[in-house]
Amino acid sequence: MKKLIYTLTSFIILLSSCAKETVHIDSGADTGFSLGGTNWNLIASTSVINFGQDKMEIDLYAMVPECGRDDLMMFHKNNTVTGSPGKLECPQNYSNYGDFGTWKLSEDKKLLELSSKAFNAVGADVLKCEILAMNENNLQMKYQTTTNGIVSVTTSSYKRVK
Repeated sequence: MKKLIYTLTSFIILLSSCAKETVHIDSGADTGFSLGGTNWNLIASTSVINFGQDKMEIDLYAMVPECGRDDLMMFHKNNTVTGSPGKLECPQNYSNYGDFGTWKLSEDKKLLELSSKAFNAVGADVLKCEILAMNENNLQMKYQTTTNGIVSVTTSSYKRVK
């Protein structure tokens, strides 16, 4: 059970972690760029949580242990997504990702759908992410989740690891 909690926490943080400042990168998707066969590392993320008329910004990225900040999200050519621990060693089972789920990019490269049972923790099994930027070195996406009536909008930025 502890292994499952660490795995879910790792991927949720990897995909929806929050930082106080969003890093904005080149806008728009490079229509010639292929996402399949690429590896990415989270570099920044901002999440705004709405409680009715109140809004709150939470810095989850600061909660990611140093050993987890070099973890990778890998988009495979067969449309599967996996994760991998980085070079910094985390406590046992923290970064044991294995098969995470699947990905699907719209033809116009403006929408990325990520499917995973791990998202059940945020009330969904598919995240529909708006691509704000995607090119050879940068990926930035935004998505919204609603859990128990609480709405959050997350913008995450990644750098490509070659």
